[in-house]
Amino acid sequence: MNTPHTDPTRLTVDYHDGRSDQAQAVSIWVSQGMLELAGHGILRQVPIHHVQWPDHPEEPGVRIVTLPGGGTLRASDRLAWDAWQAQQNLAPAASFGKNRQSWRWSLTATLMLLAICAASYVFALPTNRG
Repeated sequence: MNTPHTDPTRLTVDYHDGRSDQAQAVSIWVSQGMLELAGHGILRQVPIHHVQWPDHPEEPGVRIVTLPGGGTLRASDRLAWDAWQAQQNLAPAASFGKNRQSWRWSLTATLMLLAICAASYVFALPTNRG
């Protein structure tokens, strides 16, 4: 992906525009709050705050970034991606991704839902005076 002869602030990734099936190799970099993409016939700027960064950088596999309008960037070299993302000081918007997969949060939400259902059954349903 990123060779020693290229600018270390740029990374080569696959760009899917969301309209065609073909991926195109593009270079990406950050400049003045914009994520910039450049490739053969492609020149695009996206505000950094509109980009959805990968939620779980600790997971192995392809890094997929979602762009507004349905496009995606895919980096198959996760080590190069993680190094580039760290160098650019880019991260997911919040730690919601970790909380989303926490068993404690899931258990708490399930217990709260059961408590609401039980309270609704006891206090909200009319009594049967048949």
